[in-house]
Amino acid sequence: MILFVLVMAALSIKSCEPCCVDKVYSITVENKLIDTIQVYASLNYPDTSLSEEKPRLKMVYPNKYSRIDSKEKWENILPKDTVSVFILSKDTVDKYNWDEIRRDYNILKRYDLSIQDLKNNQWTIKYP
Repeated sequence: MILFVLVMAALSIKSCEPCCVDKVYSITVENKLIDTIQVYASLNYPDTSLSEEKPRLKMVYPNKYSRIDSKEKWENILPKDTVSVFILSKDTVDKYNWDEIRRDYNILKRYDLSIQDLKNNQWTIKYP
């Protein structure tokens, strides 16, 4: 009986992922500037306009990195196999309202990256 319990315990430990742990799929954004930037990802490619409502922006401090996370694999949620990642200056976001930023397309850079581009770069964007 003890042998049976030990075998069953060993099998259950090996065959299961940890309980209650959500898998997260990340795109890492590295900020190589001395200024703070803010970033967000859009799934609306080929529409590369800024979203109408202000998105949740991720802060990326100088010489640091931040992650844009998804609970699903990026390849499963991108309708056109491409994600647009917008880089904005924190100073701009602090100074102007979202409607002005959107109207003037006041971004530092936009990356339009396919799944293959992301894989080739180990899911990392280095700015600039």
